[in-house]
Amino acid sequence: MDRFTLKIFKNRFFDKEKLLKFGFKESNNNFFYSETIIDGQFNLIICIKDETTIETKLIDSISNEEYRLHLIDGVEGKFVGQICDVYEKILKEIADKCCKRMYFSSIQANRLTDWIIKKYKDYPEFLWDKSPRCGIFRNKNNEKWYVVLLNIDYSKLDKTKKGEIEVLNIKVDKEDIEYLLKTKGFYPAYHMNKMNWITIILNGNISDDKIKKLIDRSYILSQKIKVSKKQR
Repeated sequence: MDRFTLKIFKNRFFDKEKLLKFGFKESNNNFFYSETIIDGQFNLIICIKDETTIETKLIDSISNEEYRLHLIDGVEGKFVGQICDVYEKILKEIADKCCKRMYFSSIQANRLTDWIIKKYKDYPEFLWDKSPRCGIFRNKNNEKWYVVLLNIDYSKLDKTKKGEIEVLNIKVDKEDIEYLLKTKGFYPAYHMNKMNWITIILNGNISDDKIKKLIDRSYILSQKIKVSKKQR
């Protein structure tokens, strides 16, 4: 990506429905948009290849060749400046109207975050200055956590593997833990009570739909109030 797209689309990911609403056309899982600029002198072609990848081409309407001076640092001039202004303005409009903010590292984590915000109206909280990409969701009714998202080294879960991964911790029913741990991608809770929580690796192997059902259950469990023996 060029310097404009890197700056404008940092920490954002594209929303399919919003792209189509804006005017993008879908073809082979890619999204395309074109617009003539500078009084028809150029045709700006934009291709969205996945949720975070954008490619642009500026084609000279007369020569039908690609124009790239606006992408070269240090190139100055009134005409180039005009192109840069229009180019940047269109990209910012697409970012504002077609993107969602990336709160976390993985695309799956951000899709789930967007779903939680829409369903429960709870926003992620980032409590640790040294771990800015780690956050929690808490039940606004009682301030109890029901989702924790963390970036950890794979070795924390499996000593045979290394590399940073993003994981999601959720509350589960105790009787379901043994069953879930037999499924690939589920691990004993990292940094949480292993009797009540479980860890899921967010690498796409566990479907969003399955995780959403577990988050729903975690939210319900977060609302339960422990009853003392005297109250019983």
